[in-house]
Amino acid sequence: MLSRQIYHIRTITCISCAKYRLLVLRRSVKPIMASYKLIYFDGKGRGETIRFMFVVAKQKYEDVRVSAEDWPEIKKTLKFGLVPVLEVDGEQLTQSCAIYRFLARKLNFYGDSDWEAAKIDQVNEALVDFGIDLREYLHENDESRKAELYKKLIETQAPRHFSVLTRLLEDNNGGYGFFVGSRVSLADLDATCYFLDLVTRVPGLKVTEPKLLAHLGRMKAIPELADWLSKRPETPF
Repeated sequence: MLSRQIYHIRTITCISCAKYRLLVLRRSVKPIMASYKLIYFDGKGRGETIRFMFVVAKQKYEDVRVSAEDWPEIKKTLKFGLVPVLEVDGEQLTQSCAIYRFLARKLNFYGDSDWEAAKIDQVNEALVDFGIDLREYLHENDESRKAELYKKLIETQAPRHFSVLTRLLEDNNGGYGFFVGSRVSLADLDATCYFLDLVTRVPGLKVTEPKLLAHLGRMKAIPELADWLSKRPETPF
């Protein structure tokens, strides 16, 4: 009987020691941090929202800016010959929206639920629609056609897009906070990028809606983003 009791005590002790060692091991093993590299042209464009996420999240990354001279050779190394490209531990991911959503999940800019993630997507898709009209004007080379596109953009398209975005902002807290939820998300950072870097490329086009302007002011006041905006490289686009 005594030997059985001793064996039982030893067994419990061994199990307890094993659990303790496992707990210590778990606490001592540091999580492996991913290595991020953004490959894009020396400009803002479709790369700046990605930079905004890295900056606000205080996430280290390598910002590779490809010059026009180096582009032909760099293009050969890319999976689809397109930028932006995000390299994560050496693996390439292309298509800007895919990169946005991947990073938003990894860096906690994608809401607190599936519903919030869908609402964030809704804002980003509205921005994509706006971007199509903006870029159609910006990339047009024929002067006569460009004048027609400008008139249409200023008089009908831009006001409609600003109205849509205002309503989307007002859907959350009356428009006095963020586009979705109670903290900064991909939707806020992407909208900020559009308002600062794309809308301003069209002569005479400005964000004038009070709630959109106030939202832009709140985003620019985020310390990490304010610091980036004050020191980011001056580029033609």
